[in-house]
Amino acid sequence: MLTNAVGRKIPKQLFGRTYLPYAGAYSTPPKGRRVGRQYRTSIITPKKKRIFDDLEIVIRKVGLKDGMCLGFNHNLRYGDLVICQVMDTIASMGIKNLTLASTALFPNHEPLIEHVHSGIISEISGSMNGSIGKAVSIGEVNIPTSLRSHGGRARAVESDDLHLDVAFVASPAVDQMGNMNGCQGPSAFGANGFANETDSVYADHVVLITDNLTEEPVTPVSIRGSNVDYIVTVDKIGDPNKIVAGSLGRNVTGRHTAMAEEVINVAQAAGYIKNGFSFQAGAGGVSLATVHYLEEIMTEQKLTGSFIHGGTTEAAVELLEEGIFQKIYDGQSFDLAAVKSLKENPLHIESSAYHSYNIYAPGGPLANYVDVVALGATEIDLDFNVNVNTHSDGLLLHGIGGHTDAAAARLTIITCPIARKVPIVRDKVTTISTPGEMIDVVITNAGIAVNPKNTELIKHLRNSDVDILDMTTLRDMAYSEAALIEPEFTDEICTAIEYRDGTLMDVVYRVNM
Repeated sequence: MLTNAVGRKIPKQLFGRTYLPYAGAYSTPPKGRRVGRQYRTSIITPKKKRIFDDLEIVIRKVGLKDGMCLGFNHNLRYGDLVICQVMDTIASMGIKNLTLASTALFPNHEPLIEHVHSGIISEISGSMNGSIGKAVSIGEVNIPTSLRSHGGRARAVESDDLHLDVAFVASPAVDQMGNMNGCQGPSAFGANGFANETDSVYADHVVLITDNLTEEPVTPVSIRGSNVDYIVTVDKIGDPNKIVAGSLGRNVTGRHTAMAEEVINVAQAAGYIKNGFSFQAGAGGVSLATVHYLEEIMTEQKLTGSFIHGGTTEAAVELLEEGIFQKIYDGQSFDLAAVKSLKENPLHIESSAYHSYNIYAPGGPLANYVDVVALGATEIDLDFNVNVNTHSDGLLLHGIGGHTDAAAARLTIITCPIARKVPIVRDKVTTISTPGEMIDVVITNAGIAVNPKNTELIKHLRNSDVDILDMTTLRDMAYSEAALIEPEFTDEICTAIEYRDGTLMDVVYRVNM
């Protein structure tokens, strides 16, 4: 075992792979050459058929066999039907020992557990939200699993750390030439940020699965038909009404609005809210409230921001439509208002996990140019390390998403209560998802703490009306409000937590239930 830069003991080898230990946020340079798709062994003539209504035919045509790795996009989230459709078909064909590399899995993908038990799926590489993550934690799913951030996955695919043999892309609109986008059709999900510059570029074979094959050419184009091998038509790829579910569906409460107001106070005191300001927030209660406060401040001061980045909600769309921000760079649309805006407003621009978050992108990812980002946490500790993957009971219930990537912003703020049913601010987090060196400020319902490394920010805030506490004080308040849980872990590692550069940040151990 080695000790990495955040003090976690990690193995030299895990699941047959040799890892470098996490060494610091920007300490590990890229290695190896990039990979790309190879030329086919035969010419694709104008008469060659590539549109089918039978998944099994296409699976045979791409040469899928035991031991391969399959990519999927999760844009339809809780409403996705494609992953299970494809895996059910593969199971009926007797193909086994596959790596499932979806960008994320949700409770609607729980039927995949049966494919693990039957040997169809032998490894999962990607976020596991809810039931599948819990099944991994307790050993019901007993296969290697690994988590990467959105940018970390893009990096891994490009560098061939994660080699995609076949990418199956849920596609709301596809034309006869194989061009697709995500903002048209009955199953439109908006920005196609996970497959457009990663899976469709680097996978050996690319298969679009659609319920909306059109005669009219698709515009705008998210994936070009020249990157597509086959198109499969199905009755339904998913329900876009279920994009808004889980953490995205939470209502704004009084506690949310109080923390949101402090986010804006801190950003103002630090000098960031001005003309040309750029911003990112998620879609939870605090994030939605923060966007509303930001709207008030910028309208009152007659300010115009540069761009809003990241997953997009109706609240962000309103800021664009009102001229408060000039652009939206959207990697994942979080509600149907965002889907509609992407389709209709040329100032609402589709981004990608590669463009937004890949740490090794030439010129740096968009996240580097964001002034202020407000993110959440399931736990945060005295060293400002953040957990978004497990809860205090040790159960793996969430993916990393873009959390670690978005933390590259100039001012990174974590918002969370000091306690829920257990202390959120604590001595040590159960799992480290985002390292403390990336975090500047923690805003809780009980007070604000600033990372001691950010001396300039501390000077700014001390010359303002913002009161600063230290993390020890917040920890003590959290411990007085709620009791710690001490989960019983086995000595078996079930999941690797990678940093965005591919080094090993932490590991998750199985829980005795």
